[in-house]
Amino acid sequence: MKKKIITAVLGICLTTTVFGGIMQSQALSLGSLLGGAAKIGGVGVVISKFGPQIDSFLNKILKQNNLSTEYTTKVVPIISVGTKGYIGAAQVTGPASSIEQVEAVAQVEASFNGMIRVKGLVPVDSTNPVGASRVQGVGVSAIIDLKI
Repeated sequence: MKKKIITAVLGICLTTTVFGGIMQSQALSLGSLLGGAAKIGGVGVVISKFGPQIDSFLNKILKQNNLSTEYTTKVVPIISVGTKGYIGAAQVTGPASSIEQVEAVAQVEASFNGMIRVKGLVPVDSTNPVGASRVQGVGVSAIIDLKI
């Protein structure tokens, strides 16, 4: 199991290589590491264990593209309202005191007239979307897709 976690760390956090100053990243399939029903829970495990490394990686990329922030950032899981399952990850940004309160980003989906799909991404204070409260003053600055 430790080898699988190390592989995940290397695949997600350290798969970047620098060629002539241009950073390139490679996708990692976690499907071989996380089987079947464990995939949803696995996203939460990966984010809880390696969130700081992913956050640091994102901050480097944003800084290289003159998009850095002076605020505090943190990587948290995205939870889907209605399913209570982890479906990905997001980087949130805001004042340090507010970022400390953020435990997840809740995703709410709806359809408008059957023609437009809408997704709301809201930083919240709990990984349980039922009863979670919005954390004011915090925004989503990046979405992290995990290929599972």
